[in-house]
Formats: sequence, structure tokens, C-alpha cells
Amino acid sequence: MKAWPIMMILMLVWAVTGCGSTAPNNGTGSSAAAPPASATAPKDASQPPAADGEKTIKHAMGTLTLKKKPERIVVLFNGMVDISVALGVKPVGAVESWDQKPWYNFLRDKMDGVKDLGEETQPNLEAIIALKPDLIIGTKSRHEKIYPQLSSIAPTLITEEVFNWKENLKLGAQAMYKEKEAGDILTKWDQRVAEFKQKVGSKLSQTEISIMRFEEDGSARIYVTGFAGTIFNELGLSRPKAQQIEGKTVVNLTSKEQMSQLDGDFIFDITQLGTDPGKEKTQNDWTSHPLWKNLKGVKAGNYYKVDVVTWNLSGGALAAQSLLDDLYKYFKIN
Repeated sequence: MKAWPIMMILMLVWAVTGCGSTAPNNGTGSSAAAPPASATAPKDASQPPAADGEKTIKHAMGTLTLKKKPERIVVLFNGMVDISVALGVKPVGAVESWDQKPWYNFLRDKMDGVKDLGEETQPNLEAIIALKPDLIIGTKSRHEKIYPQLSSIAPTLITEEVFNWKENLKLGAQAMYKEKEAGDILTKWDQRVAEFKQKVGSKLSQTEISIMRFEEDGSARIYVTGFAGTIFNELGLSRPKAQQIEGKTVVNLTSKEQMSQLDGDFIFDITQLGTDPGKEKTQNDWTSHPLWKNLKGVKAGNYYKVDVVTWNLSGGALAAQSLLDDLYKYFKIN
């Protein structure tokens, strides 16, 4: 009889603890229900995020949220068309190339079936709507004014600059769910840049690079910044003092008496030949002038007519790689 109360107490304790481990917490008690195993298990840091999961991306005009990996992408500037191809993504629609229309020759075999959306500065909005995209990628200097219209059609990502190809690659890769591919491109790029610097050595800081072109109206133009300029900066190649002008992208030279401003240890000419015979005439007029022969880059045999597409117009990862290939050749790096 004395053992009976003790047995009753033990049975009551067993019942309470057994039920308490599974009973939901209704908010009236101090004990919470045990969380599911997935919530308490330690996360494996080596596990990549879901390949097609939801993500929110900050961009030049705000933020966008993608519920899953986009399948119908529209691209509205040349640099991102180049980047899309580099990442192995074929857009459903893209603005046409500045030259070699509709697509640059080096991209053309990857653009079969892509809808031509017109010029970068004025894309065809009706055609974009008809494509029913689930992602649109533009750039601020071209598409800031039409961003409200674009974002009403589909989630829209806007880059800050046209020619900052590395940042555009990273941002575009986020939205296309191609971060690994972008990482591989940048790793290879960094290796080649390091090799270039190592092989050029001490000459790097002593070499001035000039980039210019001739115009149909008889003038010449110096490029202070731009796509090639960003790559020169990264490589550690300096620009002549006459071409270091704060706040300027280009400087026009209207007289051959200004010829000396074109000079550099290397002079790269990105004149877009074939589109206007006037440009070729201007090029011939300036390069046959006596002052031209006095330029140190010309005297050294370092005046080169280079591909305007990969040196200026395309502005993406593939163009950057091609430009670097050219510099390896012109600097005689094996």
C-alpha cells in the first residue's frame, strides 16, 4: 500500500514528459515544441545554393526578385550580348550590333534565332512585349528613362555602366544563374593579366598607350576613357598626359597642328572603316602628314590599326579576351 502513491507519481511523470515532447506550443506555456530535424541540423557550408532557387539582386535602379532561373532573357546593350554568349546563354531577343549587323561576326554563330530588337539607344518595346521575357537586362545610360516601362514587362536588371565589363559580367551572371561560369572567366582573366604584367616587367610603368580614331569630318578623336581604357588601367598601362583629362570620355582634334596629342609609345587606331569612306580619307590625310612621322609611336613602328568591334563596340567578356590577345601580340609576349 505504501508503494502505491510512489507508482502513481512515476506514471504521472512518464505521461507528462512523453506527451510534452510532441505536443505543439499554443503560446500559453513556457515550453516550445521541438523544431524539426532540418532546422537543428548544422548546415553544410560546401553545399551550393539551389541552382534555380529564388534570389534578390541589387542593381543600378533598385532591386529585383527572381523566383527561379529565367528562361526567356532579353538583352538591351552590346556588352551584355557579348557576356551572355560568354556565359553560354542565348537570349530570346537582343539589340543589334553597332556594326556587322545584326550581330558581330565573332558572335553570329551563337545568335541564330535571336530576335533583333533594334538599336541599343532605342529598343523596340512592342517586340520585347511580344517575346514574353522573364528577365530584361539594360544599362543606366541607355535605358534609365524607359526603366518603368521595362520593369512593367518583366523583372529588369540595370547595370551602372556600359563598359565596366567585369562588374556587368558579375551582375549578369547573378541574374542568369551563371555565377560559376562567370567565376571561371574571371579566374582565367586574372591569371592572364598577372602573366602580362610579369612578362612586360619594368617597362609597364614606362609605357604610354594612346587610343584614337579618325572621323568622317576630317577630325581625329582621342579616347580618354572607354572599354579599352578600363583594360589599360587594370594592366597598369598609363596614358599620355595630353590624354589625361578629368571628366572627359573623348576629345576631338580639329586641326593637324594638334597631332602631338595623339602620340604614345603605342598608338592604337580604332577607326571604324567600311561604314563611311570619309573616315578612311581622314585617316590617309593625317597619317601622310609630315607631323605624323614625328610621333614616337610611329617612329618605333608601334602604330596599329585594331579591330573596333573588340576594342570598343562590343564591350563584353569575349571582346576583353580578344583585346588582351592583341596586346600579347603587340608587346611580343609568347
